[in-house]
Amino acid sequence: MKTILSRSCFAAILLIVILAGSCTRNESTNHNYDVYNQYELDKAIVQILTTNLATGLETIFSQDRYDSTEMAHMCQAIINPVRFFDDKSGYFFVESNDAWSIATPIQPEVIRTYRYNIQDAYGKYYVRDMVNTIKYTGYGFVEYHYDNPVSGEYERKLGFVKSIPSAGFWAGAGFFGDPELYYYDQEEAMKIIVKEASIATGEGLAGIFSEIYSDSLQRVQFCRDFIDHIRFFDDQSGYFFIYDFNNICVAHALQKDLEGKDLSDWQDSRGKYVSRDAVAIASGPGSGYFDYYWNDPETGKEEKKISYIVKIPGIDYLIGTGFY
Repeated sequence: MKTILSRSCFAAILLIVILAGSCTRNESTNHNYDVYNQYELDKAIVQILTTNLATGLETIFSQDRYDSTEMAHMCQAIINPVRFFDDKSGYFFVESNDAWSIATPIQPEVIRTYRYNIQDAYGKYYVRDMVNTIKYTGYGFVEYHYDNPVSGEYERKLGFVKSIPSAGFWAGAGFFGDPELYYYDQEEAMKIIVKEASIATGEGLAGIFSEIYSDSLQRVQFCRDFIDHIRFFDDQSGYFFIYDFNNICVAHALQKDLEGKDLSDWQDSRGKYVSRDAVAIASGPGSGYFDYYWNDPETGKEEKKISYIVKIPGIDYLIGTGFY
């Protein structure tokens, strides 16, 4: 594998760990700098997906149009359908800054219960640790033990939490146990990240459309607001775009001038019809990768981009994101 310049937000974290000589939890002593193991990749996925969710909800809630009950309902609607990782063991949860459960798709009986003094089987006050992480840093990782909803086993879990300041809430997600010893080069890892990000965000939007917004104009506005400030990778080049199946740009996080326009005849410098190819994937197999040329927001130059496209369930919209 050749060394590829790091663009992901997790790469800096991983290099610090590697250079410090850490070789725990499935990390090999002969770990190369251009290779990432499954544990490192899963850690990056939960951090990016949770940050995206929290950022999108913060943009929505900062508009001051919702009371606490409406915000809780929106949180439940957007996280209920979302599952990630190959085994679908990944899910989101939302709690308040004073440790009340707001929304969870797992064990719904805990919703509206006070959780500050909850301990895992090993005596760890993990919700307390999450609340303190939000209070003092706004985001971070917390390790604890919890029931894996897929395996049914009580396993170690590494969670990531991120504040939603306007609501006084925070969002969290995590992964279980010790992942298998798989290794990925930079491009392979980033392809997995953009796939998980597109699927999770698409499923979340489907929940909002199903439970809250049936009006098409409200759906368009929600899409534009939700993705507006979401950026990921260390150079902030990761962002979302949404088209309908008529090649109309519904929402674009960076190029607002494209919103509402028919892009069916837009070609990149190599003659590829970008929106047509994206719609063909979403309306055909439903999801997949494709490459094209687009302006890199970091360099300002047209560069090759690999994106993952997925149909938003229940509506003829697609959502995608990619890397350069």
